[in-house]
Amino acid sequence: MQLDFGLLSTIVLLLAQIGLGIYVLLRTSRTRSGFSFAGFCFSLSLWSFAAYMLKHAASVAGVELWGRYIFLGPVLIAYCFLYFSFIFPKGEIKGLLNLILAAFMLLMLALVPTPLILEKGVLTEAGPSPVWGTAYPLFSFYFLLYVIWGFYNFVRKFASSEGSEKTQIKYVGAGLFFTFLFGIIFNLVFPALKIARFIDLGPYLSLTAIGFAAYAIVKHRMMNISVIISRVVAEIIAILFLASIYLSLVGIYLTIGTGRIDVPFLLMTIAFGVLVGQTHQRLRLFIQTTSDKLFLRGKYDYYLELSEASLRVGEKLSLPAILRILYRIFDDVVEISSPRIFLPEHFSEAGKQSQRYVVYDKKEYSPVAAGEEIKFDSKLVEKLKAERKLILDPHDPKKELIVPCLLEDRLIAVFVLGRKLSEDPFTSEDIHLLEVLASQAAMALDHARSYEKIRADLEIVERQLARSQRLASLGTLTAGVTHEIRNPLTVIRSETERIANKERSRADLESYQELMLKHIDRIAGIVNRMLELAKEKPRSETDIDLNEVIETTVQFFAISGITLKRDLNKVPRIQGNSEEMQEVFVNLIQNSIEAMPKGGTLTLRTYSDRGRVVAEVSDTGKGIPDNILERIFDPFFSTRHEGVGLGLSIAYRIIRQHNGDVEVQSEAGRGTTFKITF
Repeated sequence: MQLDFGLLSTIVLLLAQIGLGIYVLLRTSRTRSGFSFAGFCFSLSLWSFAAYMLKHAASVAGVELWGRYIFLGPVLIAYCFLYFSFIFPKGEIKGLLNLILAAFMLLMLALVPTPLILEKGVLTEAGPSPVWGTAYPLFSFYFLLYVIWGFYNFVRKFASSEGSEKTQIKYVGAGLFFTFLFGIIFNLVFPALKIARFIDLGPYLSLTAIGFAAYAIVKHRMMNISVIISRVVAEIIAILFLASIYLSLVGIYLTIGTGRIDVPFLLMTIAFGVLVGQTHQRLRLFIQTTSDKLFLRGKYDYYLELSEASLRVGEKLSLPAILRILYRIFDDVVEISSPRIFLPEHFSEAGKQSQRYVVYDKKEYSPVAAGEEIKFDSKLVEKLKAERKLILDPHDPKKELIVPCLLEDRLIAVFVLGRKLSEDPFTSEDIHLLEVLASQAAMALDHARSYEKIRADLEIVERQLARSQRLASLGTLTAGVTHEIRNPLTVIRSETERIANKERSRADLESYQELMLKHIDRIAGIVNRMLELAKEKPRSETDIDLNEVIETTVQFFAISGITLKRDLNKVPRIQGNSEEMQEVFVNLIQNSIEAMPKGGTLTLRTYSDRGRVVAEVSDTGKGIPDNILERIFDPFFSTRHEGVGLGLSIAYRIIRQHNGDVEVQSEAGRGTTFKITF
């Protein structure tokens, strides 16, 4: 029985296409992108099978049957590709849009077995030849629309993405592009030109392209294509070099030896095979590294960039900035598959003791809650401290290199680095430069921890001073509101003294009760407002009315000798904290009053301006000199000896926390206006 190589190759092709679909489906944890790409591969297998059957059809009926059913694959391919382009690697497709696209696909599927796309098939000496039906232009429109739309989605995502995601989209898009290119040329263009002999080349040539795309889908991070080319070229050169040596040795042996294969010849071959096994990888790496330095200096020579980056790490004091630089080096420069940076779990939290090293995330730059960990008392930590050198394990792809960041006898951090994306071993240059980077990172991270502790202590001191400032303001306010409390107390005292002077009817007692409660509530309201302003409370935000805040704040002040003008217009509510906003207006109003010791006009105004809410506090006082106007919001800056200098600083911080802006206009001798915009 003669072996049918065409059938055998087709079976291999179908198994490969289906296998790629299953491979992606399993590796992507059965996500929608995995299902859609698997559907794309399965549709390719339908197309490949129909192409084989069409080429080997022995009758006109067979040509018509398989000539029609060959369209089944492209119809499904176009829809799966377009759907995949919407959701890979991230994205959504609206339900209504997907319904319309699926309906158009179902219409095309319904036309496949009819004569509307392929009217009939003709069997010629050159092979099967199609006669197109009236709906063939509609099919062509459907196919080209979905394909062009899909590639438009890839181009749009490529332009808006960055990092490894951008590389992944580029490689997947390139693989799918060549898949469609081969299919269109050999299965659409050639048949349209009455050339059917190459109809089964499209599926075969597309296999490499979809294999490339499948690999790119499951790999979250991809090498630069120049690295792949460089490695292949170096591999070929190394093979040719070693082969030439072997052939030379064989030639010499045949010339001076017995001229036949004997025991010495076999021993020489075995010895050379062992030599090749020991030296081929090193030779290939030497050729690749040398060629990269000579020809790909700008793209791939990361040695200079790595050494410069180690210096940049030492310039940073912020933990996120340091981690950002380190992860960028590992990802984009050295191109490591699975880099992790381990730091003490409470690294940036002053006063907390850590018992383990945990992974810090490369996006949030914070500890990963359920990630890997290294105990302080583990053997690995003891070994890193004792030997003070990195650990290289080429057999562990996720922990091929462990680099300690040591400062004196302290292990500040640990770099756990996976295999390089190129799958090349770490060279001596790599190891030396990573050791330098680890040394710089240890100092930078230690400084960052000290900086974080100082900043935390400073924040505590600032909060204490802010409270002192608030209490100082309360002391000033208390002197001003004493008469607000004294007046109702005088009424209560006088009415209480007169209550026993004569007999009282029930109506008199009820009137007395109402009067007493009114003045008692007034006193309680004043006291409560003072307490609310003084005590610390958890911060929360609600919808607040600035006019209500200003009216409440004004009640804290006993304004005498100053004309108060209110121009409070109806304004939209803002999102914020009413107590904090009261603190802002207390500081501004108090400053205005102090700026007018001989009297003047205090104006409080609110209004809307182009969709924004504006509040103004104006006075006609002595004004602010130009030479200190830019410093009034600086912490601890004060023109009064008794002032702490935090009032306006706190007000500025609160306004910024509420996404607001503040402007100051002042003229010596004419007054000052604070304009707050939300």
